[in-house]
Amino acid sequence: MKITDVQPDSLAANYGIQIGDDLLKINDHSVRDIIDYQFLTSDEILNVEVSQNGSLNRLTIEKEPDISLGLSFEEIKPRCCGNNCIFCFVDQNPPGLRKSLYIKDEDFRFSFLYGNYVTLTHITRRDLQRIAKQRLSPLYVSIHATDTEVRKRLLGLRKDDRLFEKLDFLTRHGIQLHVQIVLCPGYNDGSVLEHTIDTLETYFPQVASVAIVPVGLTKYRTNLPELHPVSESQAVELIRWGHERASDYFKKWNQHWLFLADEFYLISKKSIPAAEFYDDFSQIENGVGMTRMLLDNFEIQQITFPERLPAARNITLVTGVCAYPFMKNVITARLNNVLNLNVNLFPVINRFYEGQVTVTGLLTGQDIFHTLQNQELGDVVYLPGNCVNFDGLFLDDWTIDKLSKMLNTPVQLLSDNFSYIFENL
Repeated sequence: MKITDVQPDSLAANYGIQIGDDLLKINDHSVRDIIDYQFLTSDEILNVEVSQNGSLNRLTIEKEPDISLGLSFEEIKPRCCGNNCIFCFVDQNPPGLRKSLYIKDEDFRFSFLYGNYVTLTHITRRDLQRIAKQRLSPLYVSIHATDTEVRKRLLGLRKDDRLFEKLDFLTRHGIQLHVQIVLCPGYNDGSVLEHTIDTLETYFPQVASVAIVPVGLTKYRTNLPELHPVSESQAVELIRWGHERASDYFKKWNQHWLFLADEFYLISKKSIPAAEFYDDFSQIENGVGMTRMLLDNFEIQQITFPERLPAARNITLVTGVCAYPFMKNVITARLNNVLNLNVNLFPVINRFYEGQVTVTGLLTGQDIFHTLQNQELGDVVYLPGNCVNFDGLFLDDWTIDKLSKMLNTPVQLLSDNFSYIFENL
């Protein structure tokens, strides 16, 4: 592992380890990645092998178990997916985007570290043994269907990938799994979905939660299998069925266990469940309970809102088409009750992807610009915090600064803290 940073006054610095060195082994075990590093450095005595300018340096470091060596490394290169899922969003990206947006990762390490979903299709016996030995739990797993033929069709597999052997091994060794199902009408709904849930519940409590999310479809599906979005009537029926199942699980296990993505409630125009329904919000990064958490946080924050501003101010909020109704009826309505504050709310149509993409997390800089140009934007434009990545880039590589200059108006990110508006007016 190439060392990219050494913290000043850290143990590593005190033992002469430098940026650019290669960490080779700890206690005679090869260090393949950050997980190995964290696992192996929990010991109190470390026999470390480091390559420095081509020379092998052996060090013995004594430390407390919870004290870090103070090293940083190059990022892990993800293992790529060998499946050919008929609903894969990467296959629906337009040409010309940055390379990272075309990477299909299928890496159990990323599942453990970052909550990425993996199918387990190509995981090896050695990988499974490593997961068990290093207690890499929880993992996030895409199942989609437990019927073998349906699963093969959905994932583009030629043969049975022996899913149940892998689930049996992981759950038997105490690895907790959070499962997702991408719902594709006509493929894995109806009786197929019933069978999938019936099968997965036999793995409770090691399968700790199951989330159903709707298939996302863009206009870039040339030469891809025909798929249909979840309709309003299908969402209504799914919610009825899902809540009945979740209620039964709560009676048995004191957990609802089965959850539906927020999009189903927005598609069906049904109310978002109360926070208690989402248990510990274990699938929130999958768009499950995110709206409820936003609304509940807003309910708390609005207590701190002033009754009036000392001078008239105008601001603009941006949202996706899917979230527009509740943003308009709940959040914007309350903000506009503050005297001298006028809030304009603009839903942005996703022309970049088109299709059935309506969520805020997939908004692009250019679509936001086309929606807001020639509008009275006021003093500042606030964007949803999840429409840019950690580098501040939209999916189309626009930046906040570029959008601000194009609109000739300050643009800022606004996550779930609406009190921030009043702190900065």
